Amino acid sequence: MRKLVFIAVLCAFFATPVLADPFGHGEGYDGGTAYWDREDGYYAGQGGEFTIEGAGLLLSNSAYAATTSGIGSDADSFQSFCIEMAENIYEPMEIWVSEASTTALTTYGSGSHAWEGGTGSGDDLDPMTAYLYTMFATGTLDGYNYTAGVARVASAAALQNVIWGIEGELSSWNPNSLTGLEEDFYDDAYNAVYQTQTWSGIRNVRVLQMYRDSDNCDYGRKQDQLYLTPIPGAAILGILGLGVAGLKLRKYA
Repeated sequence: MRKLVFIAVLCAFFATPVLADPFGHGEGYDGGTAYWDREDGYYAGQGGEFTIEGAGLLLSNSAYAATTSGIGSDADSFQSFCIEMAENIYEPMEIWVSEASTTALTTYGSGSHAWEGGTGSGDDLDPMTAYLYTMFATGTLDGYNYTAGVARVASAAALQNVIWGIEGELSSWNPNSLTGLEEDFYDDAYNAVYQTQTWSGIRNVRVLQMYRDSDNCDYGRKQDQLYLTPIPGAAILGILGLGVAGLKLRKYA
């Protein structure tokens, strides 16, 4: 009986509730309250990298590498990128982690979408964007310079433009005319999704729909950004394994 209770408590602790909120976000869950920082040597222009932080943040950065988390004064922070051009950033912002899709969920698998320009139903996150952000967040994006300084700023600028381009935010963007890092990042994602097909869907990447709680649904929508969720299953299995090992040790001691 104690083992069953222990397992139930673990599952309840690690499970992420998927809810439908009353403000038009669609399915998802509350990510808390976010503040932003712009660390020198990590961002370019009006785009990423953004450092998302704050005492009211309910999101874990456990899926992030040391090079993309805990930057600045907040050990719980993580680095992110914008996915929209027509929305601004204010702070603090409330976060809704989107678990919904504007089209059939079978299009990309798991769903997550942005509020397009602050209006309408928005658009679904593209698998290529999810791939690039996963590689970035885990510190494995080929060609990205993770050392703070001029080279990282250039990497951030290139990745932000490619994300905007993939998500349809740049009207004059042409993937066939890209050069340098932008070409490298785009080709890497395109090959993974469409050539080798080693990547599908959006996996553990989610859109953080940002809004101001003091505004209504139509006017409270702000810039949306990206988040790499933890993998609770691995944590559960690891802890359960320790629990089972402990039981066996007690049994045969």
